[in-house]
Amino acid sequence: MSSRGARSGASLRGVALAVAAQVWPLLALASLILAAALGWAAVSGDTTQLPVAAWIFLAATAGLTASFALHECVHALLLHRIPTVASVTVERTPARISVVPRGRMTGWQTAAVAAAGPLACVLAGAALAVHEATRPLSWWYLGHVLFLLPLFGDGTALVKGLLAGPRLLDVGR
Repeated sequence: MSSRGARSGASLRGVALAVAAQVWPLLALASLILAAALGWAAVSGDTTQLPVAAWIFLAATAGLTASFALHECVHALLLHRIPTVASVTVERTPARISVVPRGRMTGWQTAAVAAAGPLACVLAGAALAVHEATRPLSWWYLGHVLFLLPLFGDGTALVKGLLAGPRLLDVGR
């Protein structure tokens, strides 16, 4: 399944909503678990399930969804600032979501855009790791460093961009 939008459709809000749409079954399940735990607590007075249900909800929303929204929004933010990028689309498959530029970029620009998404998450993860209460959540963000490996799209784009240097590249064709 692929969902594409024009540049105007790939606004930061649009990108964040596309990420949420990608994982909506998980968000629905986490919400259902939390609602069930709250309902059980209200009826029975037993609150033992609340911490686990709250953590599942927090991991699904502030962990998984927010970290990928940040990752893709940073890519989109930088791409919208490059005048030679004609359009930015959001592409979704069952296994991934990506912000895809169409146009021309220098190798340096390509490398910077590729690295920016994962590195923004690493910085957010480092900030979350400082406080004991948010430390477990930080791993959702710190794990984005793995996307810099050439095995993933960002890592591949990073290597291609660094190898191209100042040369102009046709992207997304």
